[in-house]
Amino acid sequence: MKPGENVEATFCFVDIAGYTALTDQHGELAAANLVDDFNHFVSIAVSPFGKVHELIGDCAFLVFANPLSAHRALAALYASIADRRDFPVVRAGLHHGPALLRSDRYFGSAVNTAARIAAQASGGEILCSREVAELLTETPTAGIEVTHKQAMRLKNLPQPIDIYEVVLPGLQRECAIDPVCKMQVDAAHAAGHLHLNDQTYWFCSLDCVAQFSGNPDAYI
Repeated sequence: MKPGENVEATFCFVDIAGYTALTDQHGELAAANLVDDFNHFVSIAVSPFGKVHELIGDCAFLVFANPLSAHRALAALYASIADRRDFPVVRAGLHHGPALLRSDRYFGSAVNTAARIAAQASGGEILCSREVAELLTETPTAGIEVTHKQAMRLKNLPQPIDIYEVVLPGLQRECAIDPVCKMQVDAAHAAGHLHLNDQTYWFCSLDCVAQFSGNPDAYI
């Protein structure tokens, strides 16, 4: 067997935040349709800048030559779904480093690190490693905003690593997030809303209203 090719790249994992909750609330067919839409949006956003290496369920494994290309692709993806009614938010994690490419598969800690960083992201976030953050900010004229969050200990990694958030300007969220199924909800077209502890919660369906009413502590 050939040993493979040593490469250096920016690895990114992006998935649908709250996919399990969405499936539980709306059923397998609705979840499958959303995954189809998600895959479509990902393919369109990524194709000018990098490669959609693999699509597995609600998760996409993306590969880019450098963090700047990854940033451009994610900015396009997040813009395409921002405030899209009846569609969930996504989350992403990135790391830049070496890997072994063999038989169109990537191996190495850089890939694993990107996946573990993505798992730490909340809906709407883009998290990255220090390596990515430094490469994104080394050209000040690019105007990319990156903020340090904290050092985190990630699964199967011996030392904590610094995690940064990539801030996308111009994507101030107008829609609320349904606390039950994590769908984006336009208040003007919401199925319902509830007030609790000086907070208003908006819902995409009456089923979500009923679920929340029965046990609000489970969703706050």
